[in-house]
Amino acid sequence: MSEVIAATEHGHGEARAWCCKPENSSWPQYFTVVAVVVGITLSAMLFRPVLGPRVVALVFLLGVVLLGLVVGRGPILLAALLSAICWDFFLVDPLTQLRIRNPEDAMMFGVYLVVALVLGQLTSHIRIKEQIEREREERATSLYSLTRELAGAQGLNELLDKTACQFERLFQARLAFLLPDGSGRNHPQSHPASTYDPAGPEQPAATWVLEQGQPAGKFTKHFPLIETLFLPLSTGEACLGVLGVSFDPSVRDLTLRQRRLLQAFSQQIALALDRQRLREEAEKSKLLAESERLSKALLNSMSHEIRTPLAAISGGLENLIELDGPKLSAEQQAMVAEVQQAAHRLNRLVGQVLDITRVESGTLQPKLSWCDVRDLVQVAVRETRNELSRHKLEVDLAPNLPLVVLDFVLAQQALKNLLSNAAFHTPPGTAVQISARACKGTLLLAVADRGPGIAAESLSHIFNKFYRAPGAPTGGTGLGLSVVKGFMEAHGGEVKAENRFGGGALFTIRLPLGQTASGALIAGGNTGIAAVGPS
Repeated sequence: MSEVIAATEHGHGEARAWCCKPENSSWPQYFTVVAVVVGITLSAMLFRPVLGPRVVALVFLLGVVLLGLVVGRGPILLAALLSAICWDFFLVDPLTQLRIRNPEDAMMFGVYLVVALVLGQLTSHIRIKEQIEREREERATSLYSLTRELAGAQGLNELLDKTACQFERLFQARLAFLLPDGSGRNHPQSHPASTYDPAGPEQPAATWVLEQGQPAGKFTKHFPLIETLFLPLSTGEACLGVLGVSFDPSVRDLTLRQRRLLQAFSQQIALALDRQRLREEAEKSKLLAESERLSKALLNSMSHEIRTPLAAISGGLENLIELDGPKLSAEQQAMVAEVQQAAHRLNRLVGQVLDITRVESGTLQPKLSWCDVRDLVQVAVRETRNELSRHKLEVDLAPNLPLVVLDFVLAQQALKNLLSNAAFHTPPGTAVQISARACKGTLLLAVADRGPGIAAESLSHIFNKFYRAPGAPTGGTGLGLSVVKGFMEAHGGEVKAENRFGGGALFTIRLPLGQTASGALIAGGNTGIAAVGPS
């Protein structure tokens, strides 16, 4: 049995259906035609002496026209031919012979045959057109009813419940809605709105339909022995589920109209499921966006509120050290230094929160000016001398480094974050290296260490906000590297993390050299990322 048809209605291509078996004229129609023509012939033979052959020909013609209202084109063609033969054989002299003596009767026979064929075919055609229009109207009404019900459904459960009611009303069949289980595997699970649950040998057929996107089961060539017809609920992009239809056992086949209606119904259900999926995703995105907005607002507000008491604490500690430093005992001085260090760390954390808020809000605009790379590195090293006090710092700056156009404060903050990150994640005594060089119109700044390196599963997430690699030391917020990425992208550059050969991590900043002080790029650089620094 063929699996696909292409039909045309009113000049528009019909959507591909999943089975085709034409609604041909049945044998009972042929028997009806023979019976009617024989009946007219016997009656005409009785009244021939009274009516004459010409009047009987009109009776035959009337019978052909009336038959055209109830039988197909094949039977009506048989009726026209058979009535002409019976009229000539039994009612026109010489009787019981297919021979006409009179030219007038010959003309009558020819005209009758043509008129009978034309009228019969026209009547049959009108009846078929009327039947097609009626079926099209029924189909449109059914689809409109289904579409209206699906459009008014609130949620997936109500949508499937209304679909099941419509199907049972139109097809007197039970439905099974089989949807993916969400595990990423093609294992369709029956939804509670289903009116029956396919099991046993029918489950592999449903899985096959979900994977292949083609019908299977009853009335098809795939899994034809099972009692359920499975239709894919596809939207062209993906198969969203499987529709299982269980007909009454007395149903041996489906008409072409039923097949097309089933196909149209399955497409409407698939579109409704897709709309529901998109609606749910939109709701999730809306909630996430609102949550993100509130989070940013809260962080921004808290950061500004913390800055004021933090400044007071730092100022008070500095005054305490200047005025009463010599009067304090060694233990008190150590305590003050520890508090001062904690205030400095808290101030840096608040600064990172404000920085990441500026990056994500899109308000970060670098103030570009000509800068010396050596000054940039020296300032970043000086600002992180406390964090690097227990590490061996190596600085490698290429000779004749050109002046670059960048925001000195943002670039220095990015380098500080990379140096602090290296000091935080590497054991004391290990080397931390910072290097700079120009290569093919690109400034390459690199910070390398000889620590444990970056886990392979963390490389793609290392610059995500609040991300902390598994096994990372306690402390920190996971914002430092996110700030580096945001600052560099604001300059039109990028940053890359990778593991070094022999152990350790390497962070490489790539910035284009060809910029004006207003920030406009005038020369591009090499698109690759080069690892710079001592090996």
